[in-house]
Amino acid sequence: MITLRTATAVKSTISLLADNQLRALLSERFDQLTSAWEGIDLSDLTHFLIIQPGDTTADAEHELGWSLLVNPVDGARFGDPAFTPSWEWIEDHGGWFEAVFIMSDDGFGITLFVQDHPETDAELLDLCRS
Repeated sequence: MITLRTATAVKSTISLLADNQLRALLSERFDQLTSAWEGIDLSDLTHFLIIQPGDTTADAEHELGWSLLVNPVDGARFGDPAFTPSWEWIEDHGGWFEAVFIMSDDGFGITLFVQDHPETDAELLDLCRS
């Protein structure tokens, strides 16, 4: 799992990423945020969390402080017919899922990238695919 909280961390990670698709996605989001919110520190806008093969939902929960598999409003768990994911939106980029969670009224959000890979946590992939 890769957690990026600062512009410096994002820039250095982009330069090191071997995955061209993730590099392009992260670069695009970084450019969009920094140009639209010029003068505001990236850490005040978003944190990026990249979930890779071998990472678990428990790892993500530890990093985030909440479970991706449980709706924080009603407590419904993924698999329950009443479950609704807590993201604002999710997109399948064909190899990577991108989900955005708005955390506060000031617009701060978490941008989650989940690799669609056979070794990525199966329950998390099921959630993204559903």
